[in-house]
Amino acid sequence: MEQLEDIFAGLTFASALVLIVYFIARYTFLIKKMLADKGILEPRPESRITKLDIAYLGLGIGVGLLLSAGLSTFAIEEKTLNLLVWAIVLLCGSGGLLMAAKQKK
Repeated sequence: MEQLEDIFAGLTFASALVLIVYFIARYTFLIKKMLADKGILEPRPESRITKLDIAYLGLGIGVGLLLSAGLSTFAIEEKTLNLLVWAIVLLCGSGGLLMAAKQKK
């Protein structure tokens, strides 16, 4: 019974997340389209994701995973270790994105 509750909670969370992202994207697009039609907002050229951006992001995540693998050798409680691993991977990935943004300027 507990597994069924876990599955239901996970599906509910994922569905809510997908719906939130969908509605934000949809209404943001509609608002920008309406403003562009009225001439208030000039359409901008789309920013393109370059191969260099993806390379920096991959490098950042790779460094984060490497650091996380080094953390697993320490005697840390499992929950704390999982939290540290995710934090390090996310921080290194965001560092990679920041490096890519700096490179564009």
